[in-house]
Amino acid sequence: MAPKEDPDHDVQQPRETPPPFYPPGTRGPGSPGVYPVYNQVPPGLFTGIPYMPTSIPVQTICPYCGNRIMTVTTYTPGLLTWLLCSGLFVFGCFLGCCLIPFCIRSTMDVTHSCPLCHHQIFYFHRLGL
Repeated sequence: MAPKEDPDHDVQQPRETPPPFYPPGTRGPGSPGVYPVYNQVPPGLFTGIPYMPTSIPVQTICPYCGNRIMTVTTYTPGLLTWLLCSGLFVFGCFLGCCLIPFCIRSTMDVTHSCPLCHHQIFYFHRLGL
């Protein structure tokens, strides 16, 4: 006995498009409590760490581990810190007062890193160089 043939077997039915994905805890674009997510090019397609125009922690998706995170900021001495230290030394603050810029966070560069995988994601230079 031959199997019955279905006349609609070869015709594909159009599928409904899935609803847009919104991260957990949000209700869609423009809803209160939605923070901007900074995405960048995956590692390997650029030669360095991308620049972030802020020194405060930001919410982003880590390009290394893929998790949605709030970055951890670390303050490190940068060009501005060393220029201020050198300037104070030249103007007579050579008994330790020239080291004051190393104690002030607003003179230091900031590195943003992932709290889960500890990779550096962004950096912020005070002088913008």
